[in-house]
Amino acid sequence: MKVFIVAMLLLSLVSASVQLSNLKTQAGVNCENTGNIMINEFVVEPWPPVASTNSAITIEVVINKPGIGVGTITYGTLNKLQQWSYQYQVINEAFPEYSIQTFQYVIYWPSEPGNYILQTTIGGLNKPPSINACWVISYTLQKN
Repeated sequence: MKVFIVAMLLLSLVSASVQLSNLKTQAGVNCENTGNIMINEFVVEPWPPVASTNSAITIEVVINKPGIGVGTITYGTLNKLQQWSYQYQVINEAFPEYSIQTFQYVIYWPSEPGNYILQTTIGGLNKPPSINACWVISYTLQKN
């Protein structure tokens, strides 16, 4: 019985460790979109960002409707002066309904310290493109 209890405690500890790891790297919330694509995971590593460095972003999505594709993923950064700058990842591919897709991108963080917002939109293949999924993160860059 003691072995069983010890084993359960160890499994609980491992599970808690994995969940804590995800809390450190998965950041942000969904924002307004068509719902054609659902973001399951949005992971930024390393997190939090450091000025003048980069991070790997991994986005896992589910395609919710038939005939839906991904055109361009736009990474928009809003700075403290309310100015936007953009980075783009062109996909231009259709995917089967209910399929799970993963996209990876290396994002370059600003060099100036301050508060920022990163809004990531997954655009459709249609013209004009719709926003099929959206994710937003706020972060602060410290002085080095």
